[in-house]
Amino acid sequence: MPAIGVLEILSIMCAVHIIRTGRPYYWLYIIFIPVVGVAAYVIAEILPEFLQTRGARQVTAGIAKALNPGKSLREAQQRVQITPTAENKARLAQAYLGANQPAEAAALYREALAGIHATDPGMMLGLARALFAEGDVAETRAVLERLREANPELNSPEGHLLYARALEQQDKTEEALSEYAALSAYYPGQEARCRYALLLRRVGRESDAKRIFEEVCQLLDYGPRHQRRLQREWHDVAKRALAAS
Repeated sequence: MPAIGVLEILSIMCAVHIIRTGRPYYWLYIIFIPVVGVAAYVIAEILPEFLQTRGARQVTAGIAKALNPGKSLREAQQRVQITPTAENKARLAQAYLGANQPAEAAALYREALAGIHATDPGMMLGLARALFAEGDVAETRAVLERLREANPELNSPEGHLLYARALEQQDKTEEALSEYAALSAYYPGQEARCRYALLLRRVGRESDAKRIFEEVCQLLDYGPRHQRRLQREWHDVAKRALAAS
């Protein structure tokens, strides 16, 4: 196929993408500038969106891991050996979490949480994540409660979700439902709402659960496509839940 034909097809594909995703219409003029227009649109609009998706991050991380497995962990270990600061220990702990070694992560976070860093919110949240990954939900909850007491102005959706999940796993159902309800009002994405609906279904509140699942599907079905891709996992959870109802 002649190069000019390929460029025309690419321009048309970009035009369809612009219209379907609600991009600014000035791109319709730019993309038909030979070569430069399509390249500019891909770099400015499509590539950033792709790189933000969970799947793209997983692919990128998977490739890096396959090419040099354990590189980030080894580098973090070396930094701690050279300079064993609290910050470097926290980075190594995060690397251990990424390597599915939560016990090592928890031990390092405990070391780092000392002195002026004793109530550091990022490290405390990291410790809670490590403990939750270990399955120690009681200590997860205790750490998160200390985090809230020490940092009353902190607003952490991740920490709040972790707290609700810890309550749920401790079978403190009413407390968990209350936390999920509050969290659903501001949590970015649909995970909190789906977990709330799943727990509602578990306690027999089927109509409330169904309403939330329907809202999640409606928001994602008729919202921006990139949001649907970002929330694919929870979109699928909501659709399966409605199909089973």
